Amino acid sequence: MKHPASLRASLHRLKPVLREKFGVKRIGYFESYIDYHHNQHCELNILVELERPLGWDFFALKEFIERRLGMSIDICTPQALRPALRDEIISQTTFA
Repeated sequence: MKHPASLRASLHRLKPVLREKFGVKRIGYFESYIDYHHNQHCELNILVELERPLGWDFFALKEFIERRLGMSIDICTPQALRPALRDEIISQTTFA
């Protein structure tokens, strides 16, 4: 995994294109709270807040970020998080 400062800077640089292309309001990364869910194929957990629903373009967003960062990611929105964990995960997310 990239160094946290480098990762945050990379996400920050991506924000303008992510907002224009996909309507991303905020993007950040967080530690996995469910160890069995975090697998060896995922290097990073990304949380995005969107201006609008993306439908199938959500998968295009995931692939776009993976290509730009050069690593595999899991991606979700705050609404997709389990309600019991949502506030804690959001408070632990490092936003770019």
